Amino acid sequence: MKTVWGWFITLLAAALFASCGTTKVDSIHPVVRTASFGEGKKIVILPFADYTPSDSPMGYWRRNMLIMESLQDEILRYGYMPAVNEDVISYLTDKKIINHETISKTSLQPSPMLNAELERDWSDAMKGEITKILLSNAAKRKVKTGGDMASNYKTIALDAGAIRDIGRTFDADYIVRGRIMVFNNGREDSFNPLQTGVLPFFFNFGSRAAFGVAESENYEMIDKMAIGGLLGAAIAPSDWPIEESSGDTVLSAGHPRFDGGLSVTGGTSYSEWNTAIWGVAGAAAAHLAHKGGRVDNAVVQLRMIVQDTKTGGILWTNRSEVKTMSESAFSKKDADTLMTHAIQQVCERLVDSFAATENNRRIVRINDDGTFYVTPHGGLKKYSIKNGGTIYVDSPAMTVKKRTEFDPISTPGSTE
Repeated sequence: MKTVWGWFITLLAAALFASCGTTKVDSIHPVVRTASFGEGKKIVILPFADYTPSDSPMGYWRRNMLIMESLQDEILRYGYMPAVNEDVISYLTDKKIINHETISKTSLQPSPMLNAELERDWSDAMKGEITKILLSNAAKRKVKTGGDMASNYKTIALDAGAIRDIGRTFDADYIVRGRIMVFNNGREDSFNPLQTGVLPFFFNFGSRAAFGVAESENYEMIDKMAIGGLLGAAIAPSDWPIEESSGDTVLSAGHPRFDGGLSVTGGTSYSEWNTAIWGVAGAAAAHLAHKGGRVDNAVVQLRMIVQDTKTGGILWTNRSEVKTMSESAFSKKDADTLMTHAIQQVCERLVDSFAATENNRRIVRINDDGTFYVTPHGGLKKYSIKNGGTIYVDSPAMTVKKRTEFDPISTPGSTE
């Protein structure tokens, strides 16, 4: 006995000492230059025009800040030199291209006192009233600030003269502009049991197979509870959890579910109660499964445009959309992490396309799982073909497949 206690105390002491250290996780690594395509060419990144429903002016600036930082990293990767964002914003403000002061003054924050009260242990009715007040205040702020806010920061229109002025001011070769088309967090309607869990997958599949797509989330919950209640009643044993009292056992004709087969006479039967209990338990399990199995996602779609500062002409433009989500129920990611990964991925795709177009190269990204993402030789450049040659356009599925395949011996003129 002393030996057991000795081992137990030793293991406990080892666990305590092991927990005294710190854990370090590098979420963002410094960029390593992969190629020198840019040869030190300077690029000015302008704030992107935002065509998404914005919650506040500060929300707009935060989206642009995340996008501009990711673009800077990818531009540095290929040897280009980005201008300092703060200097660019200051220049645009001085030139009245954007009105930064209006945004700062009108982006009022919600009342911290009301937010603190909302976190306290009030009743649902009280929390509902506080929420109404917060929504009312938010609506008033939107009415107050939204009148001319779109013209102040949502879109940035520049002519060729303004682009040349920016190029001379920052001694830049290119200007990067763009549009934010989609930028939101949502939930994935997934039927992957690794992502949702076993019970949510089972009831999701059963509900869709039996009833199809419900009109609303409440109807879908009712569909699942109906399936759970019916299954629970169907598999319910007649003697559990409430056992029947003793009596004489007799054999009668008919299906056991309809009082056929072996039955007890002279005692008290609780089979109906047991069936009801199992039916309620099945419906409750379906309700919990409906509340669980959430798979969050983040979707970002950007249009990027590169213009020459000497002429103001467009050199390159392209668009990309990326959706990120958790791989399994054991690797749940919060909305900010998913959005950060989506922004990083979409900026990688666009900058790879620009670098491949300008330098007539093929760029292959190696993902963490060992798969590839291939940007074709020349990006958007079209290779010359002989007169009368046939041009084949791949289907979307074949394009996606080729993006994930890497043929190391292909030539620059081959189809990617």
